[in-house]
Amino acid sequence: MSKKKVAIVGAGNAACITALSYHLEGRVKTDHLDKIQIYYDPNTPIERVGQGTTPPVAKLISQLLYNYFAPGKNNKIKATIKSGVMYENWGKNTPSHFHPFIMPNGACHYSPHSLSERTLKSGFFEVIEKRIDDPESEIDADMIWDCRGKHERDDSLYRKLINPLNSAILANKKGVDPTHLYTRSVATPNGWTFVIPTLDGASYGYLYNDTITSKERAEKNFIELFDVVPDGHLKFDNYMVKNVFQGERTVLNGNKMCFIEPLEATSTGFYHVVGGAVWNTLFYSDRKQKESCNAWIQRDIDKIQNFILRHYSSGSKYNTPFWRYAKKLAENTWQRDIEYLQIMKASSKISSEKLWEIEINNNIPDYSQWSATSLHNWEEIV
Repeated sequence: MSKKKVAIVGAGNAACITALSYHLEGRVKTDHLDKIQIYYDPNTPIERVGQGTTPPVAKLISQLLYNYFAPGKNNKIKATIKSGVMYENWGKNTPSHFHPFIMPNGACHYSPHSLSERTLKSGFFEVIEKRIDDPESEIDADMIWDCRGKHERDDSLYRKLINPLNSAILANKKGVDPTHLYTRSVATPNGWTFVIPTLDGASYGYLYNDTITSKERAEKNFIELFDVVPDGHLKFDNYMVKNVFQGERTVLNGNKMCFIEPLEATSTGFYHVVGGAVWNTLFYSDRKQKESCNAWIQRDIDKIQNFILRHYSSGSKYNTPFWRYAKKLAENTWQRDIEYLQIMKASSKISSEKLWEIEINNNIPDYSQWSATSLHNWEEIV
């Protein structure tokens, strides 16, 4: 088998995670990969909002970029430790609920610009400064990962995902609380707000639905609740490409592939998952194998969609138009899992091993990067 050349277009979150994933695979399978190229346009801005990860992504960054998640010169991507997610004002029973990562696993928050800079300067890749408009005609490689973002998408190639949010107002604050070792997800009257700490400061994102709440009303509430100065606004769709394989050699990742609201840091984790799922297609170009791989990825994003919606099913402390809408949307979507929820609630004292056995015997779906049992405490507490 001849060695393969991989090209990655872009230098944002998805491009960096994909490049690092393939470099790690190449270390193990040195007879498979020739080299990895990164094509990037320095005039294309990198996402400025701080990012959260799942544990595998934090491990990848630490392992390859030798990044240590503490203040000092060895923290090259300005990352902070993420021990889990603190949910505030969600549900009816408690003012807050912590969703931890099971030790010894841990994740991180990081600055996207710093991750991009560190990845490009790592020496692992052949870096080419060039704007790419048509990857298949402009790049000579056996596999091309198109991670150029969500702009200029052909809507006919995508399907909509079910989610109650479509807008965000952004802000940043300098300074970081050293005890803030988690992502905050704070329910608000009109949606929820993420607070992500990095060594650069904290990123805030007030997420809402502009068909229910006006931008002016959302911005006013954002300022009142978090004492911030808004510095950005964006509209977004929740979507998934129908086929991640485009043309003969190109695979989509990142916002070019899909976008769904950032609850539980699903994006960075999914970029990593997709990179691993597609690995074998680098060596086997059989059409049926690609179809099978794409079907698996489609199912996985649907699991993420349902996992996120499940959080809305418990409502929040706010009895507002948004939360009534979100709760109803969630209930309609995961109705098929109601029976399993009843089993879980009736078995609150059952062991984790027994719950896992119930999942297997009843063919209960997992939720992409999370098992179905990860929502057990949520349903009991929230």
